[in-house]
Order: sequence, then structure tokens, then C-alpha cells
Amino acid sequence: MCTINMAIATSIPKSGSVECCYSAGPCHGHNFHNHAQCDACPCCRDTCDNANSCISCQKKRNATTMPRMHESSSNLLALLSSICSGESPENNNAQNTYTMCQLKRHNHAESAWILVGDTIYDATPYIRSHPGGTETILRKSGGAADCTEDMRFHSGRAQREWRKFKVGTLVACPRQSSS
Repeated sequence: MCTINMAIATSIPKSGSVECCYSAGPCHGHNFHNHAQCDACPCCRDTCDNANSCISCQKKRNATTMPRMHESSSNLLALLSSICSGESPENNNAQNTYTMCQLKRHNHAESAWILVGDTIYDATPYIRSHPGGTETILRKSGGAADCTEDMRFHSGRAQREWRKFKVGTLVACPRQSSS
């Protein structure tokens, strides 16, 4: 079982227990939110599809956003440094990491992310114009399959084009790590 970040746990109202408020099951007797509709992973930064109205996911999002503010200033410095030194800033999104829990939410025509090894790409811009059809991308989006072989099938030009659509890198969810 995973442990919950204390910054997240301490931001939950006293009327509920941490275990209940972060479980995928229904909350029992709490009047501060309807958690029965929340299917977010309790162990990572995953938020449910109702994150704007789900108090648990809002708390989680706020707790994980605060430390990232510091990261953004260091990312800016790294980007400026790379520009000044003449390096290519194309990997300025390398700091973005996502768990499989988060990746699984991007499996539809409005947001189709694909996994190539441990790299995540946004295929949404190509989904409607892909020669193989929309379904070829949707079938493997959201981490449903590793698209490494599919990527090798494409031309070198197409592979270079994909680099522009890198979203981030896949990391293990603490829930899977502790299993």
C-alpha cells in the first residue's frame, strides 16, 4: 500500500479520514464532497475527470502545484542558460513526468497521448489526419500499448516531427512500486 504525501493529507477537512477521502470507493457520511464519482489514484498526482468540482482532487492539485512553482523558475533558468550557451532548448519539457494513472486519462480524440518506451507524446494534432485512421491512434493511446515499433515504422522525418509533441516521461506510480 502507498503512503500519501503529508501536504495533501493535512489539507483534507477534519470531518473525514485520509484513507476514505483518497479511496476510489464511496465516502461514508461526509458532507464536504461526493467522492463516489472520483476515480483518481490515491498514490500519485492523478486527478479525476471531475477535478474542478472534486474537493479531494483540488486539494491534491494545489498540494502538487505549489512545489512546481519553484521548479518553473529553475526550468526558466535552465532554458535561458541553454539558449545563452547555444544548446538546443528542445528538451525543455524533460522535467514533466507522468504516471500510468495519469496517462490512461488521455485515450480519446480530444486528448490522445501515446507511449514510446518511457516517452509520452501528444498525438491529438494528428489524430484526424493520420493516414491509418483515427482508430489506429486511439487503440494505443492512453498507454494501452507501447508504440515503439509503430514509431520505427514511420519515416525519419515523421519521427523528428514527433519530438515537437513530447509531453514528458513515464514514471512509476508509488502504488505500482509498492506492489
